[in-house]
Amino acid sequence: MLFRFSPRESWRRLPSVVRIALAVALIYPTVVLVPDWFVVWVPPAAQLHATIAGLRAARSAYLGVLLALPAATILLAAAVIRGRRRRPRPAWPARGLALCVALGLGLIAAEAVATARLARMRLPLPWLSTSFPDSPGEPTVDIVVLGASSACGVPYQDWLSIDRIVAWKLGEAMPDRRFPVKNLASPGLKLDQVHMLLAKLERRPDLVILYAGHNEFQMRYSWGHGAQHYADEIPPVTVRTGLADAIVARSSVCGLIDTTLDRFLRSAPPAHDVRRALVDVPVYTPAEYAERLEDFRVRLEAITEYCERVGATVVLLIPPGNEADFDPNRSFLPADTPRSRRAEFARAFESARALETGGRDAAIAAYRRLLESQPGFAEAHYRLARLLEAAGHSREAGEHYVAARDDDGLPMRCPSEFQDIYRDLAARHPRAILIDGPAVLRERSRRGVVGDRFFTDGFHPSLIGYTELARAVLEGLRSRGAFGWSRDAPPTRLTPADCAAHFGMDADRWRQICDYAAWFYGHTAYARFDPSQRQAKAARFADARRRIAAGTDPEALGIPGVGTRLDSP
Repeated sequence: MLFRFSPRESWRRLPSVVRIALAVALIYPTVVLVPDWFVVWVPPAAQLHATIAGLRAARSAYLGVLLALPAATILLAAAVIRGRRRRPRPAWPARGLALCVALGLGLIAAEAVATARLARMRLPLPWLSTSFPDSPGEPTVDIVVLGASSACGVPYQDWLSIDRIVAWKLGEAMPDRRFPVKNLASPGLKLDQVHMLLAKLERRPDLVILYAGHNEFQMRYSWGHGAQHYADEIPPVTVRTGLADAIVARSSVCGLIDTTLDRFLRSAPPAHDVRRALVDVPVYTPAEYAERLEDFRVRLEAITEYCERVGATVVLLIPPGNEADFDPNRSFLPADTPRSRRAEFARAFESARALETGGRDAAIAAYRRLLESQPGFAEAHYRLARLLEAAGHSREAGEHYVAARDDDGLPMRCPSEFQDIYRDLAARHPRAILIDGPAVLRERSRRGVVGDRFFTDGFHPSLIGYTELARAVLEGLRSRGAFGWSRDAPPTRLTPADCAAHFGMDADRWRQICDYAAWFYGHTAYARFDPSQRQAKAARFADARRRIAAGTDPEALGIPGVGTRLDSP
């Protein structure tokens, strides 16, 4: 009987199968429930830091095993051979060697699985089926949305998005039809990942809305990443490489861990204790930029051709960004600029910046001189644009705002070269409907440039922005007579106030929008050399949140991006 023995003796007398079953019974609920406890009781920021620390520890542990296993296997094999001459033979060398062999086989299996996983993640072009089950006889128009966070409707995603506005108004225009929506978009996706979403289609789509392009660089690098840009700062190439570096470079498991770690590092805010330099470096090399541009071109073409092949109407929506009221993250000089010249340029820039408080014309002239010598410096374009807009030169200011966006060394808004791929593609695919998002919003802007009225942050539209983009999509469909919609029908009546009423944008929801905007600007402030503008915006939205909670009407706040008015109350 087990109770006659001590607990340890009782455990030893149990059959091995029973012991294993009991151990699994104890371990399983622990493994299943601990993550839930972790999520419930640990703050999100602590969860993120703990995950990053865990991934780094796992990488170090795996690398340690890779380095130690060969030596341990050799030593234990030698001990086994020597032990044959002893009586009695020691058991530990053989057991240790068996453990090393098992670990080695496990590492081989892990490397094979990681290699396959990485190969799947880097799949050039997915195979996509063109055959779908027959649709029911009811008159439906299946709408599919592809893209990233803006296509989801962030930060309004729980209540509204472009596709939901479009489906609502299409239903009013053609009440005899249903317009079910399948939104496959997800925050943070790059176009290669968006391309893979088409494999999830279960029904033949009738309308595909593609809205992607902001994440081609931002979601590939951590906030602290910088390319080896300047010629005098590139370390000399050496023949000797550390053993650990060589193993990491060849290990698929380490590569998979690093890829996952980078994803979480992108979620963590930029370090507050490390200030970026005014003259910074881009996150990409010229070769990487060209590679991303070409991949974007190939995939956009492939997605469009596939949608046309299955008979879907394609809406290509060029992603607009906040051009006037979102400062660039990084500015840099040409790679061959020596250190002394970079320091000299930085001093000249600060001198021009100091002139802004004394006289607008002198500062404009100073920034023009800087751009004559360095036409690709984003911060100079941005500050010149602000001065020009204040002086009433909206057209020229708009050109410099766009240049500041395009020259940003850490792009968070779709650059012009990527936008032009949409335009070139639409010219070669006349059946596709092109919605030029930046142009749509510029036409509606009373400033002549696109700013905070149309955006909640740097690239996610405000309610006004989403409304205007949805109206442009509806007008594009009506003008083509899509799905039997009469071209002679009057233009769709759609206002931000209509959307707010239909989707229930009450005070609590506007408070959540302010929460999000305060988080975004606070989160990204230290991506710049000067975080003050974004910190001020974060404080403004935090104050708006408090005022709404205290009973202030969101429409009366006078904060661009909050409410439904294009002009201030």
